[in-house]
Amino acid sequence: MHNHNLKNQQHKQVALVAGATGFIGRYLLLELLQQGHRVFALIRHPLEQQQALTRWLEQKKVSLQQLTFIQADVTQANLAIQPEDWDRLKSVDTLYNSSAVFAWNLDMQQARTVNVEGALNLLSCVHQHCALKRAVHLSGYMLTLSGHLQQAGVCLAQPDQTDWLSVYRKLGAYEASKIEAHFAWIQAAQRQSIDWTIIHPATVLGDDVSGEIPLNQPIAHMIDLLKRQKMHALPATSRHYLPLIRVDDLCQIMVKAAIDQALVNQAMLVVSEHHLALPQLTGMIAAQLQVKAPTWHVPVRLLKLMLKWPWLANRLEMSTEMLDFLRTETLQQAVLQQFKQRWQIATGDLEGAIRKSTDWVRQASEN
Repeated sequence: MHNHNLKNQQHKQVALVAGATGFIGRYLLLELLQQGHRVFALIRHPLEQQQALTRWLEQKKVSLQQLTFIQADVTQANLAIQPEDWDRLKSVDTLYNSSAVFAWNLDMQQARTVNVEGALNLLSCVHQHCALKRAVHLSGYMLTLSGHLQQAGVCLAQPDQTDWLSVYRKLGAYEASKIEAHFAWIQAAQRQSIDWTIIHPATVLGDDVSGEIPLNQPIAHMIDLLKRQKMHALPATSRHYLPLIRVDDLCQIMVKAAIDQALVNQAMLVVSEHHLALPQLTGMIAAQLQVKAPTWHVPVRLLKLMLKWPWLANRLEMSTEMLDFLRTETLQQAVLQQFKQRWQIATGDLEGAIRKSTDWVRQASEN
């Protein structure tokens, strides 16, 4: 481990977490508090969200003495944070942006308001009011696929020259807004001389202890379709796979990445070093559910054409947008592997997390 990392390991962050009520956000709060950092959590609706988050963290047996809730909204001027609360936030040195609106078939403006404009507003306001040293932005693994981005019409050399309306039409509002936000965040951070780090997570699983995962997450939706035996065929070839990462592994890596000097003004893919081809993944889930796994394959291109009919998309409970996240390329993990070696991090049991997530979805959907 490098000397600068040994030194930084002793540093206690004063962290501000946007998107604290989301799936990744709450596990990020948990990781930060377990590591003894001081944490401010931005929430929009204090009455219900603070109570729910407090109860969830208490169930995880973590001390809440270092946690403070702040009412805020990334879409509003000055984040809608009261002056007295900005005073409390002055010592914040690390920003984590995990805020995002996620759903398929979003309206373009709805997605941009939070995922692009909200992210930039957050960065600017925190930089203005706080002693910010590092800004960590949560993006997605599709940003690591240059061929995919170019096919979608993203101008990698000069992102400002991209016809974003065309990209939104091709990819759908959720993915396109995450891509636009990635380049806009870097540009804004450079303009304001802010040290930044971008994390590109794979599709996120629950942990291998509880398997907890919201039902709106992509892998949870797949599990639910298999549970109800609505997936009669695999929407890909046997070469396709869904890159995965456990939520607790992701958050452990994010907290260390925020103080890793090699990741200043860099992006890093976070994905499990093991991956399962889609037939293996669905087979494992089906076995855990004790249902029959699909064996037929439907080419992605054909399925995208079929899903253009809304009635069929509704019947199949699928969207063309979700199909892009099934990949055949080898993801480049060199930066991640070097990082894990520096920090002596070992990611957990992927197959165990798949089984636990499957059990969680089965129980949650039955309640």
